[in-house]
Amino acid sequence: MAKSVVSDLLSIFKSGVTAVLPVNLVKKSVKYNPETQQLAINGDKFNLQNKNVYMVGTGKAVQNMAKEVEGILSSKIKQGIISIPIGSLNQSAINTNIVYYEGAKNNLPDASAEATALKIKELVTGLGCDDLLLVLISGGGSALLPLPKPPITLAEKTALIKNLANSGAEITEINAVRKRLSDLKGGKLAIKAQPAQVVSLILSDIVDDPLSLIASGPTVEDEDDSTIAIDIIKKYKLYDQLPESIKKVINETNNHEQFPKSNVSNHVIGSNKVSIAAAMKEAKDLNYVSIPISNTITGNVKDVATEYGRMTKLFCSYLKEKQSLKEFKEQLKHCKIPGLEIKDLENDLMGIKDKDVCLILGGEITVEVKGSGVGGRNQQLALEFSELIHNSRKEFEDFDIFFLSAGTDGIDGPTDAAGAIGYLDLISDAQEDKFNTQTVLSENDSYTFYKKFKNGNYHVITGHTNTNVMDLHVIIIKRK
Repeated sequence: MAKSVVSDLLSIFKSGVTAVLPVNLVKKSVKYNPETQQLAINGDKFNLQNKNVYMVGTGKAVQNMAKEVEGILSSKIKQGIISIPIGSLNQSAINTNIVYYEGAKNNLPDASAEATALKIKELVTGLGCDDLLLVLISGGGSALLPLPKPPITLAEKTALIKNLANSGAEITEINAVRKRLSDLKGGKLAIKAQPAQVVSLILSDIVDDPLSLIASGPTVEDEDDSTIAIDIIKKYKLYDQLPESIKKVINETNNHEQFPKSNVSNHVIGSNKVSIAAAMKEAKDLNYVSIPISNTITGNVKDVATEYGRMTKLFCSYLKEKQSLKEFKEQLKHCKIPGLEIKDLENDLMGIKDKDVCLILGGEITVEVKGSGVGGRNQQLALEFSELIHNSRKEFEDFDIFFLSAGTDGIDGPTDAAGAIGYLDLISDAQEDKFNTQTVLSENDSYTFYKKFKNGNYHVITGHTNTNVMDLHVIIIKRK
């Protein structure tokens, strides 16, 4: 039975990933009429007559976005520079007009990515009023477009970003700091491209799709207060250890450049919502009652695991008919799950009491790294959730509980795993196999655990998916 449910979890996850593959998103959003030379993006039209088209891109999904755009626009593209993750280059995608550069190993900015960012800066600063710049942006774009403001070095900027991440800073906070320290982010790429027209295609990897934070908003006006970056750094007690170069830049008050609002347009063509909708459909096709809970999950991994456990208990109690629908919904309100809308669950709960249930959530959580192990937020969450339900297993005695947490980009932390699967008996099984899961959790060593546990059968390994719309969390409640 466990094998079949694991297979279902993987199928649901893969359906969510397939829906946000660039080839599918670009085909749906971008249309071009070669006779009239009209480009349409999500209904907005752009006249390419007498226009030279250039293309730059940064992120985990932009290689395949670029290939699809190139197929649509063909020879209209004069030149392109695309920054993609190390190990993801598809040699067959290489075209004489578009050059792909790899960088940012383990999703960390490096010298290779910095060299590509400099090439992109040189290209866009040379554009004129007869040019149109297509900018492709997806998750991972921040690490792949690192160009610190002088006199900051890449090593100094990277150290600060890593310290923020390890301190539990959310992606919105990290990107706010990145914008302040960057020579291209925070709208500066669009500013440097003037007077060319700038059109961006964006695949969102941040909750609620805030344009200014996706890949740190290289084509979006930065409206942050000048003190925000300082406040975030001080919040995590990192200000005093900053090098003088970073202090100099973040304390500058006269570096604001006018943003060309009328000459820039940004278009979100894919997000976590699209992924969840496809995952829901697959779950329904597999005969589960499929319920979308939220696509705005954030917070610390321990807190998220706790709330997921609480929510799962409530669903199990309702399935056992221990409470009325009204009582169930009232108790569900107390679960601290961002984006949970009780009123929207009314129809989803119809007919739930005689079927297995699949709860689907999406977002991006954080881990405060205290140990020296190897892992990622999704693998840590799968194990944390398994530990939590194990400790209150009597409340699940009539059910089997399974949980998948994985990144749609196929990469979880500095590992080759997308995520992992947890289940009600995982901790018991691990103890029988002489694993100390509490030590694993405290050392943040979830990758090593899942690699060894049951021959890696509960590891989710997909490789680079070349897309990125945050993470999917899938909980299956199966009747015994």
